[in-house]
Amino acid sequence: MFLFPILPIAIIAIMLILIFITGYVKAPPNMVYIISGLKRRPKFISGKSTIKIPFLQRVDKLSLEMLSVDVKTSKTIPTADYINILVDSVATVKITNTEESIARASENFLNKNSSYINEMIVNVLEGNLREIIGGMPLVDIMNDRKSFAQLVQENAATDMAKMGLEIVSFNIQNIDDAGIGVINNLGIANTVAIQKSAEISRANAEKEIAVAQANANLEANEAQVKSETAIAERQNALAIKKAELRKAEN
Repeated sequence: MFLFPILPIAIIAIMLILIFITGYVKAPPNMVYIISGLKRRPKFISGKSTIKIPFLQRVDKLSLEMLSVDVKTSKTIPTADYINILVDSVATVKITNTEESIARASENFLNKNSSYINEMIVNVLEGNLREIIGGMPLVDIMNDRKSFAQLVQENAATDMAKMGLEIVSFNIQNIDDAGIGVINNLGIANTVAIQKSAEISRANAEKEIAVAQANANLEANEAQVKSETAIAERQNALAIKKAELRKAEN
């Protein structure tokens, strides 16, 4: 007669155990698990565990690992001084580990393959790359690639954030003027300028050495004159004194 109250409890316990076994999920730190269903707001899990309700909730996954993307301009881009160039660069991108960014990234990239994600990132970065190139003269781009890359990264940050992404690094690999020869000539001009600067620096150094040597010689000569004058004065005083003594003896 005690079976009837025990049976429902046992069934419930078994169901709970089955839910725990089949619904237990644990997300590694480099992944985010998105649990959705039951008309609830999606739940984001990373580096911890939770329970989903089997058959009523689903789990989707997004990687939080960094992604390396090659960004190459598909055609020449005119600089601020109207010189067409091609730029090769590499960006390191990742999903920002905040709930808002993960929600945006899931809207854009959930269940999308890596080719699609790469294409979206390249499109955004290439557009920003074109914008920065168009606002800078070639000589500034060539002489300070780090600042050029930094400007591209900062300019693209807002667009990337809209997709739930952040740029970890952005590096310029190569800049080419499609065989025009301007960059090569610019390099020759820089080399000549460096050589000229080195020659001027060497001439100035030699001049400073000569001036210092002349000043040292002058000081040495003045010291010698003072020394010889002092000796002559002492000898003259001694001669006068000897003359006075002889005169006194006579």
